[in-house]
Parts: sequence; structure tokens; C-alpha cells
Amino acid sequence: MSRYNISHETIINAPVTKVWKELIAIDDWSWNRWTKLKSSTPPKEGIQGKLLASYDGNDVWKEFDFTFGKVSESDYLLTWKGSVGLGGCLFSGYHTMRLEEVVGEEGVESETSNTTTRLIHREEFGGLLAKLGLGLPYKTLDRNYLLMNEALKECVEGKK
Repeated sequence: MSRYNISHETIINAPVTKVWKELIAIDDWSWNRWTKLKSSTPPKEGIQGKLLASYDGNDVWKEFDFTFGKVSESDYLLTWKGSVGLGGCLFSGYHTMRLEEVVGEEGVESETSNTTTRLIHREEFGGLLAKLGLGLPYKTLDRNYLLMNEALKECVEGKK
């Protein structure tokens, strides 16, 4: 556990199935200027790939190894993880993007239905480097994860 863990929630004015379609299509994350997941297959637990991170959203990418964690269409859950050192003793990160259907929440309604989606976007960091606040630009990541949420929201809400 690290004090640098990140958590953001965003309400998206679209049905959960529409948001899931954009989220799970990792080969077409054109909305996402900060993170790309490269894999030889669609997301599936245990599949390894390369995570590309652009801290400034400017197409300058840093590459990291990752492995998909649980991926569940029925739970609208996409997770991935990475680590450095034996068992992540130096550093580990566990990234979660989960969707929840929100029905009839006051003040929140989409144009096409009365359902909206809550995007819950988190990363938990572990290992010695994370405990010391080293290894990654945590404040920048915190900002970028919120920007990712807002970009996904804009993408989905803009599609008819």
C-alpha cells in the first residue's frame, strides 16, 4: 500500500455497454493520449503486453511490461499489473478500470436512456520505491488518470 495510490470516479452519460465497448477496445484508444496497452490478443487474464505511458500526452512514450489481471465483460472490469524486482519488492502497480451502471440518479441522465455509467479508475502502488515516493511521477499520473476519464467520457458521449 502506498500513499500515492490513485482513485478517480467519473459519471458518463451513456449506457454501460456503450462505455465498455470503447474501454475494452484497447487497439483503438484514440481518445487516450496518456496510456496505450499493446497486446497480441484482446485483453484476457494472464496475457502479457507493453504499456506505453505519455506523461505529458504529447506522443513521447515510455514503455513498461504489464500483464492483464481480471478482465470481465459481465462485471465491466479491466485490470492490469506490472512489477519490478522479485514479487514486486521494488515496485508494483495494480491498475483497475471498472464500470457501474447508474440508474435513475438525480440530475444525471443521458440523451438516449435514463442510465448512466460510473467509471471507477484506480491504481494501487506497492514496493519500496512507491513507499518512498520514487519510481514514477505520481502527481502527474493522478492528473493523467483524471484526464483519461474525461477523455473517455467525451469520446462516448460524443458518439451517437
